[in-house]
Amino acid sequence: MTRIVGNLIISISLILGAIAATTAYVPRLTDTDSDLRIGLGFAHLNAPAGAAQNTFGEFELDDAGNRIPLIETGTELTPPVQSQLRQNGVTRVRIKEFKFQRWELSWLFTLATFGLILGARIVTREAAREIAKHKAITQPGQVDSPEVAVQTILGIARSLHEDLPKLSSDSEKATAILTRIDRVQKHLSMQVVDSRNVLIGQLGLAGFAEFMSGYSRMERTLNRAWSAAADGVLDEAVDCIAAAVKHGEIVQKALD
Repeated sequence: MTRIVGNLIISISLILGAIAATTAYVPRLTDTDSDLRIGLGFAHLNAPAGAAQNTFGEFELDDAGNRIPLIETGTELTPPVQSQLRQNGVTRVRIKEFKFQRWELSWLFTLATFGLILGARIVTREAAREIAKHKAITQPGQVDSPEVAVQTILGIARSLHEDLPKLSSDSEKATAILTRIDRVQKHLSMQVVDSRNVLIGQLGLAGFAEFMSGYSRMERTLNRAWSAAADGVLDEAVDCIAAAVKHGEIVQKALD
């Protein structure tokens, strides 16, 4: 539950931060022309502003049928230009220069930043608590530890690779593949998935990424071997098991 709260805070903070960021370069046109002052000059448009109108109040169009901008991109927003835009009904402009003081939703972005930090700390502490709890009740040599589960899966892949050539009939080969990999699918894989945070704590993020790179390939290949054996395509099943053993070398390297 605590982790759900932390992830919820992170998600909400990301949304609020994204909303606030959209206004960073889009200030509101106010009656105070100096709000858009930059040094000795004024901010410059990063997109066209307003739309030109004829004497009848109709929008002027170019040859393609698009509205002709009132003020072009790159124009300095001097007081006369700002006044012209306000008279044309423009309330916001997109500019090139950033200034924190005129960022209307800077407070929301700051709040979102604190929310991200808070959410990350909650999730991190919960992960650390789970790792500590797991270590308190499970030692690396116990049958339900992730290390034993991974080593057992590796052992199943290697034993199949070694034993299949010794079996005489296709039915014996298919039975061996289905029976042994079925244990991986129903029990051992779930132990590894449920111990994700423990493995990250033991291997670190880089080590866990390397581990998952090999483990996910090995698991998928074993699943393909099971499907091929169930369909009676033993040649493909044997090839998949050989490939799973090769992926297992990466897994073993990561664990070591």
